[in-house]
Amino acid sequence: MAERVTIAQVAEEAGVSAMTVSNVMNGKPGASEETRRRVTEVAARLGYRPNVAARNLKAGRTGLVGLIALDLTTQYGLEILRGVAEELAGAERELLVNATYQDAVREIERIEFLARGLVDGVLMIAPVLEDQAVELLRRRNLPCVIIDPRRLDVPLPRLSVDNYHGMRLGTQHLIDLGHTRIAYIRGEEDLESTSLRFQGFRDAMRLAGLGVDERLVAECDFSYTCGFRTASRLIADHRPTAIVAGADLMALGAIDAARAHGLDVPTDFSVVGFDDLPQAAQSFPGLTTVRQPLHDMGQKAARALLSLIDGQQLLMDHMQVPTDLVVRNSTAPPPGSARTTAERSMRGPAPRDGLRA
Repeated sequence: MAERVTIAQVAEEAGVSAMTVSNVMNGKPGASEETRRRVTEVAARLGYRPNVAARNLKAGRTGLVGLIALDLTTQYGLEILRGVAEELAGAERELLVNATYQDAVREIERIEFLARGLVDGVLMIAPVLEDQAVELLRRRNLPCVIIDPRRLDVPLPRLSVDNYHGMRLGTQHLIDLGHTRIAYIRGEEDLESTSLRFQGFRDAMRLAGLGVDERLVAECDFSYTCGFRTASRLIADHRPTAIVAGADLMALGAIDAARAHGLDVPTDFSVVGFDDLPQAAQSFPGLTTVRQPLHDMGQKAARALLSLIDGQQLLMDHMQVPTDLVVRNSTAPPPGSARTTAERSMRGPAPRDGLRA
């Protein structure tokens, strides 16, 4: 096994001091561009790698970052985690992952465990975050960034998406297609994102001169099963021509509910989701949805946490990421509209045996 190249060997080869090599490899100022180039080239040629463990020990750090997620059984949490992991890998940090599954007591226990000097900071994805947990984080002075907080007034650095504008975009898309009987499936009531998305839906309808029929509004958790069950009831009882769902899994359930009622998506019935999970592009038809950039959210939150760990001040405590609409094949003009009739005449008669072109 080859011996580890030392900083002294790099210094000797480059003709500089060991302190200069250390400063260059750690990105500190003081060396000229020529010196930096020479040191970097020598380090690469000799195969020098900084001793990360020693560097962390000297700085009084562990090199570990904790992540406490609400749930890691869905693509939502996994996509954010993927972004976090990639950003931390680039910074030579290791990740310690926990999941609480909406258990507030377990969440506090995990914070207490990590705050015993085990990690340099912690990221939390959609946590319960009761007052006791917030107080514990602040009392232990543990750097923390909250991703997708349940409430936006939490007194900690936090990152969310523009839920309101995103849902207005999704609803306006259906209105522009000619839909007027649009049902809405809300998410869990205790989340501020649920309220913001619903307000975006309401405002889009109001500004289009359409009232919101409260019979077409239902509440659901963020699961496929609940989306299927809730959409089935709305379709059977009130016959909307489209559904907007507060999450992709609910929207995918709504697509299958429409099929179960003999409706084709999107010819007879349109569906819009919110998230843009990988399943949204893989489903048939592809789901039109509001994209929240989950991977980018993870990266941005990780960068913010690393800044806090390094003693830097964030420019703002609330970081907001924009959303945008991704139009796929689950939306079309409502049946019987002028646009639908024109499109069907261009396609010609429907094929026999129940098959569609």
